[in-house]
Amino acid sequence: MSSKIRGSKQKSAKIHCEECNKVISSKNKALFVEEEVGRFFCEESCIVAYFTPEIEKLEREYGKHVSANDLNSEERERFAHFRWMSLEKPDEVWMEKSAQGDQRYTLISEYQPENRKVWAVAICLMLQNEPSFLYLAFVTSDRHLVDVFRRGDQMRVVKENSLQAKNETVEAESEEVVQKSSDRLAEPWTEADSVRALIIKSRKVSDIPVEDFGFYQKCLEETLQHPNELWSYLPKSAKRIYHFIKHYEHDQSFWYVVIAKDTADETQIEIIDVFPTRDGDLVQMCRHGKKEVFGDSVQEQPEEAFLNEKVRRNIH
Repeated sequence: MSSKIRGSKQKSAKIHCEECNKVISSKNKALFVEEEVGRFFCEESCIVAYFTPEIEKLEREYGKHVSANDLNSEERERFAHFRWMSLEKPDEVWMEKSAQGDQRYTLISEYQPENRKVWAVAICLMLQNEPSFLYLAFVTSDRHLVDVFRRGDQMRVVKENSLQAKNETVEAESEEVVQKSSDRLAEPWTEADSVRALIIKSRKVSDIPVEDFGFYQKCLEETLQHPNELWSYLPKSAKRIYHFIKHYEHDQSFWYVVIAKDTADETQIEIIDVFPTRDGDLVQMCRHGKKEVFGDSVQEQPEEAFLNEKVRRNIH
């Protein structure tokens, strides 16, 4: 009832597999299924082994609540393709933060085959806004079973097709959905993804708690406008990435880091991530690429002058 789907990227430093502790060298690919915690895996089998306890827990919960009057085995098989369609175009998306720190998503869609209501439910992790690891997926005619898995906060979903349109195209799409899903879920990672995931992975438990980040919000604009350091690099086939770093001297000194990237509009940049930290080693990891030059005492090169003007303009 459960299966795996994942993304991958080329690693730039030696790290260890979260499951088997094997060293993943720079010439090998590290596999990822989320970026909130930033776990690294060397093989798909290690991903499955690591998450098996959670899969089994959810399967037991499903078994506890499923009704004897629900779909029979033949009907579940006949409507099985709805599980994959719900990954493509869910009607509802619920997000709950797990005890491990990652964000677990429940995707729900309603269909009306053979003049009856059927729901497809998929519980998964997300990576780059796409499902990356599937814990559990099932179809049911029991709305009460669906309610059991509506957990956390409901996210906003932009619907492209009406329910009627979906049902009209169910048979035509059912054979193609699995292949389309697989193609979309294994998009290549860039150097930027690698650097950011490694930074997230390296955050120490003793660092500033995530729940306190809001107290540092005023540092965002100051860091963008007057950074102590600005580093940039251009990943292959991607937009230029910027790391703005500003140091603050208080009772407990700290740094504020803003990660941003170029947009289609050359006068704007898009913010990817922001965080305060007291960890000098973490800041050192953010010093990636080329260090840009700021200050009135240094004559700016044309590219640097353009960059400074871009930062002073609109920022997403």
